[in-house]
Amino acid sequence: MSKINVKDWRNRDIADWNTTTFRQYLADQHEQHYGITYTARSFAIEGRWLKSMVAEHGTEVVKAFIDGCFKEYRPTQDYPGLNFGFMYSYQRARILPRVLAEVKRRQVVQRAVEEAEDLSDWL
Repeated sequence: MSKINVKDWRNRDIADWNTTTFRQYLADQHEQHYGITYTARSFAIEGRWLKSMVAEHGTEVVKAFIDGCFKEYRPTQDYPGLNFGFMYSYQRARILPRVLAEVKRRQVVQRAVEEAEDLSDWL
């Protein structure tokens, strides 16, 4: 079995994503949304922030956060694109709590479904 390239986010399980995978995802999404090349002020700082967020919240939350940022950002003439540094610095306080609340809601629903299944097995 061949190993999937770390940048191939389309074919990697989200649980296996790392900072390199996220950088490629950011670049591809940026190109798709804005039609321009992804740039960052400091890829090293972005890498540390990505690694930190993944360690704290997990890959699914980080991806949902990035998707939420792309969904809400409206480019301007001065700022025609978006990068993770901007997301982390300026959008995190507004978007991350919503993502975390949605994850918690899904977990509660999943637990309720599992409990109902356990109960139906018992009956």
